Amino acid sequence: MEDKDQVVLVIGSEEDAFHYLKLASNGEFAGRDVSFEFNNWPRLDINIKGGRYNSTLPTGVMKGLIEYQGVLNRAFALLGDHPTAKSISESERQNLEVVFEVSEGSSDISSLIPDQLWTIAEQAMLTMSGTELVIAVLGVALIIGLTKLGLSKLKCNAELASEKLKYDFAKDIVEQNVKLSQVNSDLNKAMLTVVKGAHDANFMRIGGITLDGAEIESLTKRKRSSTEKRRIDDLFLVKKLQTTDTKWKILFQHDAYGFIKVDLYKTQEADRVFDDIQDAFRNSRAVSLYMLGAFKGDNLVSATIVGSPTFGLLFQDENY
Repeated sequence: MEDKDQVVLVIGSEEDAFHYLKLASNGEFAGRDVSFEFNNWPRLDINIKGGRYNSTLPTGVMKGLIEYQGVLNRAFALLGDHPTAKSISESERQNLEVVFEVSEGSSDISSLIPDQLWTIAEQAMLTMSGTELVIAVLGVALIIGLTKLGLSKLKCNAELASEKLKYDFAKDIVEQNVKLSQVNSDLNKAMLTVVKGAHDANFMRIGGITLDGAEIESLTKRKRSSTEKRRIDDLFLVKKLQTTDTKWKILFQHDAYGFIKVDLYKTQEADRVFDDIQDAFRNSRAVSLYMLGAFKGDNLVSATIVGSPTFGLLFQDENY
C-alpha cells in the first residue's frame, strides 16, 4: 500500500459508518488520502406522541432543535481550524443550516443532514488525514445522526447492551477523543432540551432510542448530569506507557487521585504533548499537564488530557 493511496468511503447507513470506523481503529487508513461520500445518511428523526402533539412543536422542543444546530456548528469548528463556533463565517453557517420538516398530523420531525456532514468533513480534511480524519468524521456522523452510541447518556439499557460488541470500541473512541467527547456532550444536552420541551408526551423516539412516559418524566426532572467534569491540572507521575496504531495508553499516578488511566489518541495536537510525557517517563519524573476529569461525587472516574503549560490547550475551547 502506497503512503498516500486514495480511497473514497461511500456511507449510506449507520452500519457503513460503524464498519469503516472499525477499520480505522485497526489502522486500515493510516497514511491514506481519504474522502467521503454520504448517501441519504445521516438523518435527524424525532417523533413525539401525546395529547397536544399534532403537527405542533412547543417552544421548548424548538429550543432543543436550535441547540442541535449549534452542535453542528461547534463540530465544524472543532474539526477544522476555527478557534470557536463564533468565528464561523456567514456562508459556512448557511452550508451547515438544517431545515426541519414536521409531518402533517403528527409531531414527527425529520431532516436529512449528509450535506451538513460533508461540510464538516471538508473542514476536517484541511487539518487531518488518514486514521485521524476517518475517526473524527465518522465519530461525528454517528453522534449527530442520533444513533444509540451518540445518545447513550440519555438511555443506556439492555437494548444497547445486546449490541455490546458493536458499540464498545466506538464508545471508547468517543469518550477518549477530546473533540468527539465534546460533540457528544453537546448533542446529549440538546436532545435533553428536546425531551424537557415535550415533558407531557407519552412517547418519544429520538433517532435510535425510544422513551416512554415514565422515562420522559425522569429525564425532565434531571437537574444535572450523573458525572461532573472539572479541570485537574497538576503534576502527574507517568507509571506506564503502551502504544497502539491509533493511541497511547498511559497510566498516571497522582497524590490525590491515585492511579489514572488515560488514552491519548495520535493526532497532530496530541503529538505536541506526548514528547513531554515520554521524556518524563524515561526520567522517572512527573509531568505538568492540563487534564479534564469526570467525577461522580468526589470520585474521579475518567480523565482526558487537554493540554499542557508548555503548549497550551490541544485546541481552543471556551468550556476548558
